[in-house]
Amino acid sequence: MIPRSCHQLLGRGIIAVLPPFNFLTLHYAYFLATPLICSVIFWGSSTPSRSLGYVDSLFMCVSAMTGAGLNTVDLSALNSFQQAILFALLFLGHAILISITVLFVRRSAFQAKFKGISIERARKRLSLHMPGHGIPLDSINENVIVEEHQPAKSDDVGHDGKGSGTAEVTATESNGELLNDDPSQWAEDDQVTLSHMRARQHHRHRVFPMVGVGARPDLNNHPRDVAPRLPQADEDELPAFKGFIKGTQKYFASKGFIARNSQFHGLTPEERDKLGGVEYKAITFLLVIVTLYWVLFVLCGIIGMGTWLAVNHPDIARKNGLSPFWTGAFFAVSAFVNSGMSLLDANMAAFQTNAYPLLTMSLLILAGNTLYPCFLRFIIWGLRCCVPNSPSWASWKVTFDFILDHPRRVYTNLFPKRHTWYLLGTIIILNAIDWAGFEVLSLGLKEIEDLPKGYRVLDGLFQASAVRSGGFYVVTISDLRQGLLVLYVLMMYVSAYPVLVAMRNTNVYEERSLGIYAHDNTDDEQDGQSSPNMFIQLVRHHILRRQDVSTPEASRSYFVHQQLRSQLSHDLWWIALAVLLIAIAESSNFSRMPVAYSTFNIIFEVVSAYGCVGISVGFPGSNASFCSAWHPISKLILAAVTLRGRHRGLPVAIDRAVMLPSESLEWAEEEDAAMRREQSRAWGCDKMPVGSV
Repeated sequence: MIPRSCHQLLGRGIIAVLPPFNFLTLHYAYFLATPLICSVIFWGSSTPSRSLGYVDSLFMCVSAMTGAGLNTVDLSALNSFQQAILFALLFLGHAILISITVLFVRRSAFQAKFKGISIERARKRLSLHMPGHGIPLDSINENVIVEEHQPAKSDDVGHDGKGSGTAEVTATESNGELLNDDPSQWAEDDQVTLSHMRARQHHRHRVFPMVGVGARPDLNNHPRDVAPRLPQADEDELPAFKGFIKGTQKYFASKGFIARNSQFHGLTPEERDKLGGVEYKAITFLLVIVTLYWVLFVLCGIIGMGTWLAVNHPDIARKNGLSPFWTGAFFAVSAFVNSGMSLLDANMAAFQTNAYPLLTMSLLILAGNTLYPCFLRFIIWGLRCCVPNSPSWASWKVTFDFILDHPRRVYTNLFPKRHTWYLLGTIIILNAIDWAGFEVLSLGLKEIEDLPKGYRVLDGLFQASAVRSGGFYVVTISDLRQGLLVLYVLMMYVSAYPVLVAMRNTNVYEERSLGIYAHDNTDDEQDGQSSPNMFIQLVRHHILRRQDVSTPEASRSYFVHQQLRSQLSHDLWWIALAVLLIAIAESSNFSRMPVAYSTFNIIFEVVSAYGCVGISVGFPGSNASFCSAWHPISKLILAAVTLRGRHRGLPVAIDRAVMLPSESLEWAEEEDAAMRREQSRAWGCDKMPVGSV
């Protein structure tokens, strides 16, 4: 018999090696398991039997699932069942569909939390009336669950959307609802005082931490596991507006505060429940509106492109032995998920002089990825403007205002107004650069100059929309000038950065997820360090490019720069390693065809795969991507690159929008508020900024 202690040690060893159970690990597992299963079916359904190698089958499934769009075989040569598998994988891997699943899971978690709170409160009320008797759970009416935690009803909210008063919570009930190990102590004035917190000595280090690019690897994924040194929150350190802060009353009656990045703190347990009710209704509404957004765009795209192609140019599809409507439908879905896969061998080059498919596909590309946060916020803002000013609609006004004011508490790809405008401006600037590069660097190319001027501009705009993530091409990529190809490599490399930076910059748990306050110096260490003189600051800022973080504004700028630096270095490492391995594997082919297998062509293919774009320089005599002529080991390496690239734009593990509601999150907000109060004191500010988002 093996001693029980050995079993425990073995179990702890396995847990220490395995990645933590969070959103990122589930995302990786989903994107690994689904293509593996589908690739077996894809390979087994080949006609004639086994005419397609398994490596090609696996690569095609991974490429469709990740939205990379690269193809090692001509899609027109596949049978209808194999095309249907790729069609389904395009859906299954789309970020919007996955976000809908996250919203559904979070809504279910809120419902379960409210159910437990309601049952516990009912048991306490019965215990007060029936002392000394056990109250079974079955005897408690579970029908009143979510209703207790909904936002204020119309009769509890005034015409201005503000609550009529603060609910009274007795000290006994408040203390009873707190967990025994909860570090928050609720004072008599319903404000939170955090004190005597000690950093944990035991931290679990993992081989594969899965905390996201830019996050500190020594941070555990659970907020309660990260306990940096906290200051004593004395009464005289609280803001002068203690008891009422403009902004909290907009959603529910509260005495709490709202710090930057939509962090609520200083709330009583009952106010936390009210905040959870507001978030629950916001998530429920987003679940409906995002689902409708996804379904309507997909249906309209399928019907529009399929019908147009079947009516106007059915011969284009029939040349490849395809159904016109099916070809148009595949085009629409591939554009919306930003894959770039096409059943036509000529891709979008067959529609160089057709305005409708170019405009429709451009809209689908933007709506499905790059401008999705902008479109979604505009829709919600439009619905908010349509809400009538009547008491019966006051609850909806609170929900819309909460989503627009604090979007990153409820959804990953919805940002505050300022960041949304930044995102829109960045996309416009990048697309304008792509369009200008296409028009200027293509001068003298016969294929482009033969086009009518109007369609030349339209083709340039379409290519600008597709080159950063869409993956389609309206002209043969290998025929373009080298300078334009280099520009495309750069644009594919930074394709995910606008949304990624906005997502990381608006993270509710910014400090906690990225370790800004993870190991602050103690007061003694700070006192022992003298501030650098002006000359040293100039050297650091202008020569060494180091940021001065002595002010809140500089700290935010430092945070953005650190994120960009971490992401750029992380991406470069993956791309450089993949290019090196593939170049080694393709050495024999390079000796045989040095132009076709040039290092630049390999870099172009790897960057396109890592950016999940799908544009390829192609291979002479083939309609498939350049990687179709590679060795199987090179295809497997590129498939791994696409999987890693698909996950580079995801939120870090500690992100409110992908974490289930728990008391740990509430504690994390209170702790972050105390850390910011300490940091504000270090900046020489007696008061913490209030109401800043």
